[in-house]
Amino acid sequence: MSVEEQILEINRMLRLSMNGVVSESMREKGIGYRLNFGVSLPQIKEIASKLEKDSNLAIALWKEDVREYKMLAALLYPADEFQPDMADLWVSQIEYPDLAEVCSMYLFSKMEGASVTAFRWIASDAEMPRYCGFLVLANMLRRGNRMGDRFVMELKDQAAVAISEGDLLPARAARAALALLERDNG
Repeated sequence: MSVEEQILEINRMLRLSMNGVVSESMREKGIGYRLNFGVSLPQIKEIASKLEKDSNLAIALWKEDVREYKMLAALLYPADEFQPDMADLWVSQIEYPDLAEVCSMYLFSKMEGASVTAFRWIASDAEMPRYCGFLVLANMLRRGNRMGDRFVMELKDQAAVAISEGDLLPARAARAALALLERDNG
């Protein structure tokens, strides 16, 4: 099946699961994708489970300004093929926290070089890369990944900065990463 045919099938599955009330509520809250089906993450994961992981399909989905397509892209891109330069591009295009959370949990935190990329992002001046960086580190810690002393200190320092600056999203993710770090080292 071609990428175009797969996207038509995905569209059909999304239409069957769409929730207009949720979609409208998100629009009212400023989440302004070109198209938003209002499909929940568990339903999106169910759709993804029916598809093969495929980087070409994921790239095609990512290019569209459709909330569920972008989330599916993060679920369908094989993490072992995803590279930090592609992650940098994707993170620069993320506008909304829900997409940042899905990408960070299911793709960014599983790619090769995830921790190096995450530490580079948390040192950024931009809010969304910082948010994703802390989310990646939190997800890695949640899965039992260990950090060396140097990285632990860097995480603590950057988290303190994020929390003191008060940017809501990075501060929230920094607190989560610190809590997981304390859980593992406490």
